[in-house]
Amino acid sequence: DVTKPPLIAWTALKLYATSGNRDFLHEIYEPLCRLNRWWFEKNDDDRDGIVQYNHGFSSGLDDSPLWDEGMPVESPELNTYLVMQMDALAQIADILGLADDATQWRARAEELTQKIITHFWDEDAGVFWATHNHQPIRVLTPFNLYPLLTGRMPRAICDRLVAHLTNPNEFWTAYPIPTVARNDPKCDPNKMWRGPTWVNINYLFVEGLMRAGYPDLARELRAKTLELLMRHNDIYEYYNPDTGDPPPHAASVFGWSSAVFVDLAIQASRSQDPKSFP
Repeated sequence: DVTKPPLIAWTALKLYATSGNRDFLHEIYEPLCRLNRWWFEKNDDDRDGIVQYNHGFSSGLDDSPLWDEGMPVESPELNTYLVMQMDALAQIADILGLADDATQWRARAEELTQKIITHFWDEDAGVFWATHNHQPIRVLTPFNLYPLLTGRMPRAICDRLVAHLTNPNEFWTAYPIPTVARNDPKCDPNKMWRGPTWVNINYLFVEGLMRAGYPDLARELRAKTLELLMRHNDIYEYYNPDTGDPPPHAASVFGWSSAVFVDLAIQASRSQDPKSFP
């Protein structure tokens, strides 16, 4: 089955933060619990507690080289989303007065965090490799750094991930974050999900860096992302990470890039730090 990444609970909390509509959370809580259960019951063929993608389209990263070796793929990015989802479900349970549920969700989030480290972490490389047939897929993408976004990783691991993120030969380009590391043989800065910068990925890293304890870097990435978006009179699907220009096949008037711009601009306008502005 083709689906999309499990970000609905995370999104629901953002909607609640602006609306304060507790009834909305009450209405969607049980369906969200069922959705979370579906991921673990229907997308873990080897029953090791690590969830897999069965189709590249389910990731939203349609043409990523992560899928070049075939399916299924056990991905640190997908399992990071599930940790974030269970932490979001814990917060929703807190709001709804479901203390036991909240405790259980946080315990499950921590359990999956430890499995991510055990299953994906490469101490020598300092990244989390996705796997196919339990063999690492050695193509370097920002999705190999995604467990940083959980806010649950040990500081030593976070520092290794941040070192990759801020390496100008890998991800800290003129307009970060390329979707394949610049020095990886599979990087093509103009081909969808194989090198261009997608600002929705930057958005997740801005939030994740804040959560993981790197606020200065988060603000710098936010400023760079706003600078990229304001270079043109239109807002595009993705951008060349070196020039900041839209590649030939990048769609214009693009919805989620526009939404990211609005939210990041609001965040920056509320900040007292001049580094928040491009």
